[in-house]
Amino acid sequence: MIKMMQPPAVPVFPFFGGPEGPPKSANDSATSQAGYDDGKKVKIIVIDDESLIAETVVEILNEEGFDAVSASSGLSAIELAKTVRPAIVLSDVIMPGLNGIETGIKIRETVPNCKIILFSGQAATVDLLEKARERGYRFDVLAKPIKPEHLISVIRSNLPSQ
Repeated sequence: MIKMMQPPAVPVFPFFGGPEGPPKSANDSATSQAGYDDGKKVKIIVIDDESLIAETVVEILNEEGFDAVSASSGLSAIELAKTVRPAIVLSDVIMPGLNGIETGIKIRETVPNCKIILFSGQAATVDLLEKARERGYRFDVLAKPIKPEHLISVIRSNLPSQ
């Protein structure tokens, strides 16, 4: 189940929207939803130049049964992908250096079957996505703020079949 990672005295982190949690169910782990029976966790890299956002998302994903790690830049995420070999990359679009789109393209060169899910709260994302589409690349994009239950739902719907 998703738990807010901050004590009640701390305001809810704006990336995620309101404090309400997801509906609770008895069989709500990442591995059971994906149909894995060997206990293998789905590997996810979370990329955001704001480390608080990345670490909060990682905590939520790990609490849900995923094997999530963070990176604070596109270049560090590309290097991390070489060893982690993620099934999913969740990346902010607008970052210094390589943006999330270019980072996703580079990661797919190393891990071709990796699903790239982007998130952004900035209008400049539209132009970057259009340029990527013109080059033949398509990405799922989530708008900030995003509620944890919606994030988990999108990730589960993008899990690779095994």
